[in-house]
Amino acid sequence: LVLQIPVIGYVMGEKGLISRLLCPKFGGYFTYGILEANKQSAPWEPTLRDLLDLYNIRWVGPDTQVFGVIGNPIGHSKGPIVYNTTFKHVGYNGIYVHLLVDDLAVFLNTFAAPDFPAF
Repeated sequence: LVLQIPVIGYVMGEKGLISRLLCPKFGGYFTYGILEANKQSAPWEPTLRDLLDLYNIRWVGPDTQVFGVIGNPIGHSKGPIVYNTTFKHVGYNGIYVHLLVDDLAVFLNTFAAPDFPAF
């Protein structure tokens, strides 16, 4: 007898932001954002406005292509603002995210997939 118990998991902090942003791409049925930027219960929690307007979360799904900028530190990059705005404007099914990377070889091995075409 195998019991299957649904679990919802989110990683916290800067590295965990993509777990919220890519949740709909990988079959998650919900993600969440905070209402006010200064009301975070943990660092790097996205606001609802960022999820909807910056990351276009309503359109993220299984066919969404993931692009990003990698580095350490990386949170200062304006890439998500530039590229996600452009993707939305031209109707491209893509999302651009910050990817905090400590070990490039491990990262490239983990994220080497057609769904992640460019970093």
